Amino acid sequence: MNFRSTTILARSVLTAAVLTAALVPAAATASPDRSADRPGGAQRTTLTFTVEDCEGCEIQLANALQTRHTDVKLWSSKTKKVRDGQVRFTVATPKTWGLSVTVRAPWEGQTGYLTTVAWRYNGKLQGDPVTLEEAVTRKKASACWEGVRRPDVTVPLVVEEVEVDGVHGRVPGSIAFVPETQSWLHPMREVWDGVLGSQDVNICY
Repeated sequence: MNFRSTTILARSVLTAAVLTAALVPAAATASPDRSADRPGGAQRTTLTFTVEDCEGCEIQLANALQTRHTDVKLWSSKTKKVRDGQVRFTVATPKTWGLSVTVRAPWEGQTGYLTTVAWRYNGKLQGDPVTLEEAVTRKKASACWEGVRRPDVTVPLVVEEVEVDGVHGRVPGSIAFVPETQSWLHPMREVWDGVLGSQDVNICY
């Protein structure tokens, strides 16, 4: 795989963040239903991520949702490790709207970025399956989940070791994605051989 250079990745991530912050967001592909804010709605959601062959991987959640009516409020969870093939978080349901997920695998070298879960790759629609062979051919992906309204949700993740251009040459890295395309929010960001990396929070809209 070829990440070109960490400098190019940094420029891409910074440009995406600046442009997103500068624009008044357009309507997302599907606007989250705020019914959970009303009495009787599911105020908290337990998210269980199942991850095969990634024991000890560190998972962290972040939210930076921008809407027409609210400013971006940054939030992140504590980092948790995958144990027995899964990791679980309980969060306020609205924080799932615009959620991004980062992964740090034990095998990773000095990549200069955090591997980020791709909720959708270009050319895929919600519900479409995604294989590793397909994922590594993609050029764009969304780091932003549309979110859920239910109190309990299980999401399978695929995390695989790949070789990438790191800070000091080629190093082991990771590709992370969902095996079934999820509902997603903008923006679609550039990826290298399917690998989505972040050096800052992902602003979603």
